Amino acid sequence: MSKFCRCGNAIPPKRSELGFTKCVECSEVQQYSYVPIIAHKTGNTIQIVSQEVSRSVHKAWRRK
Repeated sequence: MSKFCRCGNAIPPKRSELGFTKCVECSEVQQYSYVPIIAHKTGNTIQIVSQEVSRSVHKAWRRK
């Protein structure tokens, strides 16, 4: 049985099982983003952060 969001879109079954009551388009939760951590020249790692933190770090890197 499909559940529906207030906007009329169907909520995917797995999303509903996790307790979400809104479709992805109506969700107010922001997606996570990343910041690359450059430890040395042959390999990088990433740090998972909020979009706001990622935006500010990437903006600082673009400064000249």
